[in-house]
Amino acid sequence: MSVRVLLVEHSEVGRAMHARALRGAGFEVEEARDFETAMSALERRPQVVVAAVAVPTMEGFPLLRLLKADPMQARIPVLILSGEGEAASRFWSAKSGAAARLDLEASAGELATEVARLATLSAPETNPASGAPSGDSHLLGRVAGVAARLDAALLQATLAAELLEAGMGTGDFHEACRAVLEVLGAVVDARFLGAAAGDAELVAAHVLLPEPLPPDLLAELGKRLFASLGLPAGVARDLGVSGERGGEPVDLDLAVWLELPLARGRGSLVLLPRDPGQFATSASSLVDGLVRPLGVVLENALLAERLRELSVLDGLTRLLNRRAIFERLSEELERARRYRLPLSVVLCDFDHFKRINDRFGHLVGDAVLREGSAVLRKSLRTTDLLGRYGGEEFLAVLPQVDLEAACQAAERLRRDIAVYPLAIATSPQQRITASFGVAALSELAGRTAADELVGIADRRLYQAKAAGRDRVRP
Repeated sequence: MSVRVLLVEHSEVGRAMHARALRGAGFEVEEARDFETAMSALERRPQVVVAAVAVPTMEGFPLLRLLKADPMQARIPVLILSGEGEAASRFWSAKSGAAARLDLEASAGELATEVARLATLSAPETNPASGAPSGDSHLLGRVAGVAARLDAALLQATLAAELLEAGMGTGDFHEACRAVLEVLGAVVDARFLGAAAGDAELVAAHVLLPEPLPPDLLAELGKRLFASLGLPAGVARDLGVSGERGGEPVDLDLAVWLELPLARGRGSLVLLPRDPGQFATSASSLVDGLVRPLGVVLENALLAERLRELSVLDGLTRLLNRRAIFERLSEELERARRYRLPLSVVLCDFDHFKRINDRFGHLVGDAVLREGSAVLRKSLRTTDLLGRYGGEEFLAVLPQVDLEAACQAAERLRRDIAVYPLAIATSPQQRITASFGVAALSELAGRTAADELVGIADRRLYQAKAAGRDRVRP
């Protein structure tokens, strides 16, 4: 007994081509060009439905959803045919219950093979007379139109809900961006997607790469993302990247990327469609409708980033505060013990700092702390950790550094501080010195706690001060 297939496709050319391929493979094919004729044909109980869909009109999806809502027809497998660039159709096919999806340009053999496979999944026919009753075709047409609009609105609402669920569930800006960009990537075929948000104090951006991009092009993307916000050049910038990295040089015309403002002018979404023409017809309206929820996610993520900073950063120097640097030191100690790696700490104290406060005032003293801590940060490796230990004292954590190398690093810090001219208004060439105490994990036995290691460095710091200051003591 041949397999009965209902082919639903609005395009005369496409329908004829697919019908010919199916009949050539031995299937019994009934054709329908629209919703009304398809509903009538369902009375004859096909074993497989093949439906071509189009986004954003949502043609084909109402039939799929009505099939799944009817208990007598819900077991009929539906094969969706959609264009290669219609990422939204792939997303909505899965959400609407399609059994499979093929590209509209799939070969006759691929189509026949997939239909034959789905026919084995079709439920046994129990009541051939069941199905949608025949009725007034004009009414069915109106129902189809309403159903299509409802499907379009439901797709938009589903995507918005997924964006909010994905992005609001984390307090990390980059994790939130990665999550929402992945949702967008499910409905947009793009070479890259990016999001940025910020204000005069902090700017953060994230890029999602579905395919590898070379480093120079990635750096250019970051620059353009930050520039899209129109903020001053001196604002701190934080760029995150997820997805594929590296790769060979590619020719991308960044001038044609799409940029949408978000978050009341304090954010932006950028993307480069793989096929701009396809994007304009199949996904642009979807993305436009997601601007508002995406803006909400970015504002929330930026606020969470600010709160996180308040909890771990020192307000004056923008370094890790005492609690945070101790937590990070404890983590590094555990890692060093687990993998048998060296680790050292350096405790720094600015010499005669009270004299600066007494002579120039506390505002100048604060400026000295900011500039001095910036010198320390620049003189350390990017993998080293630096925090404000308290007052004019700073603690550096040096992973995978033994005592000898840590003393060399501390000596470099001492020299850099000593030669740096501080920008103090009343004394522009004012200089300061600092004393340093160094301790290494290798000097202690057992499960050393963070405060024990810092305690040794603290005692050595006071030895350096007692010996005349402006020196390092291991």
